[in-house]
Amino acid sequence: MPITNFSLFFSITFIVSASPGPVMLSCMTNGGRLGMRKAMAGMLGACAGNLVLVALSALGLGLIVSQNDLLFNIVKWGGAGYLAFLGVQIIRTPINIGQVETDTKIYSAKSVGWNSFFIAISNPKGLIYFGALFPQFINYHQPLVPQFLVLTLTFLITDFLWMFAYAIAGNKIMRWLKAPKHQLWFNTISGLILIAAGIFMALSGKA
Repeated sequence: MPITNFSLFFSITFIVSASPGPVMLSCMTNGGRLGMRKAMAGMLGACAGNLVLVALSALGLGLIVSQNDLLFNIVKWGGAGYLAFLGVQIIRTPINIGQVETDTKIYSAKSVGWNSFFIAISNPKGLIYFGALFPQFINYHQPLVPQFLVLTLTFLITDFLWMFAYAIAGNKIMRWLKAPKHQLWFNTISGLILIAAGIFMALSGKA
């Protein structure tokens, strides 16, 4: 791949990953409520979801979904509903003195990972990115595996670093969350952000 094409791909990836989409917001919430160990499980789950989208893109299915109104909207509305469901769950979480410690016990690393996995694979931004934009940087007259490998690793590393940054930002306020009043505010704001992200997801892209 020419260096100019790679530079363009990296620039687009950097900007797309940095934007506060559903995956990044969930990383921030996990970092604040569950700690970095559980947040890391969520990051790995999101990476696994992205790998599924890469595989679909390689098979041409990502482009089909991104171009098919019915399939696109099924995925979009499913993801929007799931985000709203998670947001409501967070808002309804009972508040107590040891809430931060309680949350880390209730939510296993496995459940956090699966939640992030489903958020990633149902994100329309990811579908468009992998299904429509990703193939534009592939030269189908040259060996495909090395090209997909370079692009995939570039995306995963860039995206993971941004997820880590969002999780760190959320984790920095864990001490602040020990006060019940602060827990209530954080849970409410985090839940509303995820619900808003779900609404934005439902209204974005195709109707």
